[in-house]
Amino acid sequence: MRNSVALALETSARAVGGQAALRAVDYLRVSTEQQTKGYGITYTGRATAAHIRRKGWEHLDTFKDEGESGTLPWQERPGASQIMELAQRTPRPFDVVVVFETRAIGRKNRVFWDWVWTLQDLGVFVAIVDEDIDNTTEDGEARMQEKAHEAFKELARIRKRTQGGIQQKALMGGFPGGQARYGYRIENRGKKGEQVLVVDDCDGGDACTRTDPCTTMHEAPALRFARKAAVRAKGNFGQVARSLNAEGFLTRSGRPWAAPHIRGILMNDDLLDARFVFRGRSSKVNPDGTPVWGESVVMDLDPVFSPDEVAEFRRVTANKVRHWAASRVYTLTGRIASPCGRHYVGCAPSGEAPHYVCAGKTAEHPGAPTCSCSQLDASGVEEWAWKELCVLLGDGARLRAMADQWVGRSSGERVDYSSRLADLDQKIAAQDEAVDIATVVAAKRAAGKGLIGSEAEAAVERIVKPLCDELDELKRSRREIEGWKAEAARADGRSNDLQELAQMAHDRLEGLEPEQQREFFHLLDVEITLTGPNPGMHRGARCPIGEWFRANEQPVPILCDHSWALVMESEKFPNGGTEPRQKGGLAPRTVLEAFLKKARTGAAWPELNTEYGSTGLIGHWGRWYKSGRWERVMQAMSACEGTPPAPLHPLPPMHMKGKIRPGVILAVSDRETHGQASGPSAAACCSSGRPWRADGRSPASPASRSVPGAASSWWCAASSAAPGPRRCRR
Repeated sequence: MRNSVALALETSARAVGGQAALRAVDYLRVSTEQQTKGYGITYTGRATAAHIRRKGWEHLDTFKDEGESGTLPWQERPGASQIMELAQRTPRPFDVVVVFETRAIGRKNRVFWDWVWTLQDLGVFVAIVDEDIDNTTEDGEARMQEKAHEAFKELARIRKRTQGGIQQKALMGGFPGGQARYGYRIENRGKKGEQVLVVDDCDGGDACTRTDPCTTMHEAPALRFARKAAVRAKGNFGQVARSLNAEGFLTRSGRPWAAPHIRGILMNDDLLDARFVFRGRSSKVNPDGTPVWGESVVMDLDPVFSPDEVAEFRRVTANKVRHWAASRVYTLTGRIASPCGRHYVGCAPSGEAPHYVCAGKTAEHPGAPTCSCSQLDASGVEEWAWKELCVLLGDGARLRAMADQWVGRSSGERVDYSSRLADLDQKIAAQDEAVDIATVVAAKRAAGKGLIGSEAEAAVERIVKPLCDELDELKRSRREIEGWKAEAARADGRSNDLQELAQMAHDRLEGLEPEQQREFFHLLDVEITLTGPNPGMHRGARCPIGEWFRANEQPVPILCDHSWALVMESEKFPNGGTEPRQKGGLAPRTVLEAFLKKARTGAAWPELNTEYGSTGLIGHWGRWYKSGRWERVMQAMSACEGTPPAPLHPLPPMHMKGKIRPGVILAVSDRETHGQASGPSAAACCSSGRPWRADGRSPASPASRSVPGAASSWWCAASSAAPGPRRCRR
């Protein structure tokens, strides 16, 4: 890798040497939160364009990331990734990337500097508009480091102060903010320190009067009506939703009620126990499990229901909790996008083959329209998806390329941490010397003023403290970058061992249980899209010819002159079997050709009759099969090349993609090290932190965590064409 200073000097020489001005592109990023507050791309774009004009640079292009979080690494942001891809080209198409503020690049220290340093190593500068700084000079780079550290420290202070204030408000019994639970409203809204949750009943307040009928649709009466309806219907929430809609009760968003919605609200233990839990099970925790911002706070509320009403409701609904059958695990539920924009979920009613059905088949509320998406055969689509995944994890070369991309080993993507550490060592040494000199000078000045003891120490400390603080900041930065370098080295080691691990993973994947397969699909963020029409699951009578081939595990032979000669040796058809025996009939060879086509394609009898100009193919099949001719013909053609019979439930063309992390491969290696567990849970997966369950149930645990600091590589697999013909065994 070329030295970043040399590249920067080369770029600067373009302007100094009489060549054209520096070529600039601007990068505009706003998060979803910023967009909702009105801080859009347009405002920051005007500011960056004006800055480029003031500097006299040539504005080439603009790259945008709208609604992308600043905590994401640049590899996971399309606009930032496109800039980096162009910066690696030779010759470089631009010299400077202009951003409006530091947080446009990233809101984490590592995210910010990884992008800036990678560009700098490629000879591309970064300019920040609101601070009017850039790293085209050493002084500018030092100012950028100072301002970036200040921004990140201030962000951390603001977040800590804000979260601490919210925690204190909750501890004092006040509502900490956000949306009130259904059935409650926020009283004293907007009054600092006085906001509390109260039951949303008519109280003659601003929205209601005690003399005139109340026209406000309060939420607590809707819940009381729903509870009574649930008791009458013995826990049938479909009837509850219909009753609510018939009475004119609507959801908070103004939509009709659906059974899952009212079920989730009524059966919430916090509602039934009249409490509000702040920072509950979904609160953010540290790796050791301790809360990041504070412990959970439970606040008692005024109840919507009386204790007797709660007991009655729980008694009626005690047996209405849904339990999924443990006999069938649907590994791809929620991972197959349907044509209507929803997703497929696993379903296997009694007496039906396991299949996936589109979630759009369930009405959002009673009477709402549903989609017309066809079902998918569960076994077929799961077999295809798992086979593609195993092929991927068995391809060492492909995984190594992904790993190189993951750790930034491809050309131009690897940050030179060593040069940054060497530069910091020089600065630390110089700062140490400056502290020593300042201490001596300050001591002499104190002595000259006649100060002694604690007064002299205080005077020296006042002068030296700013220098010491700066030295501490430099040392802190060095420790942080040293950690980044060590992490990159560990990633390199994982990449170098990936080929061996990939083969190990491939061997283990072949025998994984469905529950473990589902975990892998989760770890890889698998998404499947239908790219063509879905033929749906066959619901009528099964094709008897296809069933024969599937039952005998034989390919459908290809009919040619050679194979027909073998048939003629067995059956001795008159006239070579190529002429009909009676007027308007079909020749034996044509009949066999139709049979084989039906087996190969699954075509219906009427379709074949139309194609071959007959009305009696099904009769021919009955006579051939009952007389034993079909068995004899297939025996004669048994050594001929063939193709698979049509699947019982054909699949549509599909496209699968996902994210692959070396940590996922390491998880398989770690499972081999720990061994398969014989108890209810096995060793935890290295990437997700979840234990492998041996009882076929998914453990209740936090969402999977990716490898720290790791970006992901995308892989794709398109549904393959039908397998080619088998060759004759003779």
